[in-house]
Order: sequence, then C-alpha cells, then structure tokens
Amino acid sequence: MINRDKSIMWKSPTWIFAIVITLSMAFPAPDALARQSDKSYELLPAPDLWYNDIDGIRVGLRLRGQVPGTFNDGPHRLDFGVWLGTWFPTYPVSYYVKYTEPVPAISDFNSEGSISFISSIRTGFHRHALRFDKRWQEGFNEDVFREFHAESGGHRRFSHEYLPFPSVWQNDWVYYLNAGYEWQRQIAGQKGLTNVKIAGNSGIHLEDVYGRMSLEMNNKIEFTRGFGIHVRGTGTFSSVNMPLEYGLLRSMASPIDWMNSGFTRAKGTIPTPWMESGAVNIAGGPSLRGYNREDIKMMKGGLPMLFRNMFSVNAELDYPNPFDRAFEDIPVLGDFLRLRSYLFYDGGGGLTLEQSVAADPVQSIAVTVIESELSPYYSNIGAGFMLSLNIPDYLGKPRGFVIRYEIPFWLSHPENGHDRLRYRGHLGIGAVIGL
Repeated sequence: MINRDKSIMWKSPTWIFAIVITLSMAFPAPDALARQSDKSYELLPAPDLWYNDIDGIRVGLRLRGQVPGTFNDGPHRLDFGVWLGTWFPTYPVSYYVKYTEPVPAISDFNSEGSISFISSIRTGFHRHALRFDKRWQEGFNEDVFREFHAESGGHRRFSHEYLPFPSVWQNDWVYYLNAGYEWQRQIAGQKGLTNVKIAGNSGIHLEDVYGRMSLEMNNKIEFTRGFGIHVRGTGTFSSVNMPLEYGLLRSMASPIDWMNSGFTRAKGTIPTPWMESGAVNIAGGPSLRGYNREDIKMMKGGLPMLFRNMFSVNAELDYPNPFDRAFEDIPVLGDFLRLRSYLFYDGGGGLTLEQSVAADPVQSIAVTVIESELSPYYSNIGAGFMLSLNIPDYLGKPRGFVIRYEIPFWLSHPENGHDRLRYRGHLGIGAVIGL
C-alpha cells in the first residue's frame, strides 16, 4: 500500500485546480442565473498567447462573461482564462478566474460596491482570495473619486524555476488580510491632480503575525502646454517577520507586486539577459531609478538589498518636445498617444534587512531576517522619455501600456569604483508617477 502525505496532497496545485472546477459546476452558471431573472448572458471568447522560459508559448483562451449591454459594470461579471504550456513543464496547465457581483444596496451610477472571488494557479504561484471594492464618484468626472478595497486570502510560491531572482522569495503559505483607501481631487484650477493612497496588510507567515503599512501621495500640476511638474512621496513601515517577497527594493516594485503583471510574472517574457543586466526597470516601490542595475546585480548574486522601512521622494519636471506635438495632430490616435520628456530626481532611505540564503535557493530557502542600521540617503538625477498609449476604461482609469527610457546620470552613492557622474540607461515598464 502506498502511504501518501495527505497534507501535501491538499496543497498540490492539481487538487486546488480540481476543487475550483468542481465548485464552478456545483453553483449555477452565470447564464443560468441570468435566465432565472429573465435576462440573457453572453460569454465573449478571445485567444491569448504569452511566452516565458519555462512554459514556452502559453496558448490560452480568455472568456469574459456579462449581461449584454452592461459594458463590464453589470451583474454576474466573469473573467476567466486557461492556458497550456507548449513545452509541457511540470505544471503545464494554468488558470485565472475572477467572478464579480455588484451589491445593489451600496451601488449607484459610477459608484459601485462589489464582491469578487479570485483564484489563480500560474507560473508557479498560488493565489486565492475574496475581495470587496467600493467606489464613490461625483457625476461624470472620473478625476474626482474615492475608493476602498479589502481582500483576504492566501498565496504560496510552489515553483522557483519561473523566477528570474529566486533569492527574493520564500516558499511557505502566506495568509493575509489587506485594505486600502484612495482619494483623488483636482487642484490648481483643474490644471492638476492630487492623489493619496493608504494601504495596510497583515497576515500569518510561519505561524507568526506580520504587519505592513504604506502611504503614497502623488501631485501633478500643468503650468502651460508641455510644462508641468509631477511629485510623489512614499513611506512604508513593516514588521521584522514579514515574508521575504514583501521586502522593499530601492529602485523598483517589491517582488510580490511583480505577480500583478503578465510581463513580470515569469522569467523570459521580458528577455532574461535584459533583466539580468539591469537594462529593465519595473515601476513601483521607492523608485530610486539610478540604483536599478546595482539592485539587479545583488539579487542575481543571491544577497539582495531589501528594506523593511523606507521613505522616498520622486519628482519629474516636464518640458515640451516636437514629437509629442506631432502626435497630437494625428486624428483619433492623438487623443491617446503621448511622448513625455522630463528631468527627474529620486531620493530616499530607511532600515534594511539582512538575510542568509541556502546554497541552492531553487530547492530550499532558509531565511534569517535581522534589522540593520539606518541606510544612507540615496539619491539620483536624470532625464527620461515616456511613451504611453492610454485608452481609459469605463471608470476613466488608465488602460494601455507605458514604456520609459531613462538616463540617471548622477548618483549620490554609486557602486564601488564607479563615478557619480556617468552614463547609465534602462528601459522602464510602467509609470513611476501614475497621474
């Protein structure tokens, strides 16, 4: 008789996938719910292709379910995708599902409250959660709103082979509860915007309770056509025993945030040599852009510089360029396509984390986190260009892509042997200051 460890079986991705499919069959399908209320329902299919170095080409199908004519703001909303890795790795099948149901008692036009169920197993990462969202918007002005969300669930990294830098991940379950509030208003006679985000995260990791709080403030003011200033300030404070992937990197988003984008979810979607050389910067976190190559080098070497507490300031001064003005003259496309040119300054510091990592992080990770001394105040100055194609969604939120090319030519604390004033360049994915 084969003796199987039941605890391991129930943590298997195959078992969780089977449970999700069983639950979807046990409950009435969205079209059945629609028929019960004398309404039709539609499923809109679309092919989907991705690539990474483990799955090869991921061939998939996306389904969007909705009541006809509701344009993603009606009842019974479904977002589902399933993919097959054509290189047939250890876990060749992956999926994502999100089912959203508005709460009529707290919903109004452009001010919806909703509950969502989210589940996914893809690129070696579990995530399963229940989420509540509420938005308040004044009339048709999408620039003036408040939003609140709360989410509870669990996630676990079960395969490290998808990671470009395994040294910033651990492989135990994390059970979390997070909440956030966002507030945005127009300022300076409607020539600018101010945005404030407050977020809290707590949970259980290795039977210890951890906590994390963050504050982000963004301001944008346009003086004249082509001239403006963007300013961003952030502060994050975390407990010592937080999961490794929640650590702060000086120059880019925390590793856990990389799971929110298909471009950074697995190695190879962005070419691995580009990532390992530090030629690509992932927007988010403190965003001290000049330290991107050094942060990548340390992660690749297995001893990354992670911060537990950190504050930062980012500022961008826009100036006009002839290419952006040429884009504005293109019919239709000129309303969505922009090329910003700007000078930027980043600065910040905080308390770092020290860690010890096992010799083979792909097979085993043993992490000891120790609070170290206060870091120096890191800063950089540079120039950049940002190409963006933005087609707002039904709430006016950005939907498209943003690509930056930036040259942080001066650093206050360069690597040993490097000059403070030097040519450094990278491509950026996403905007540092999102307004």
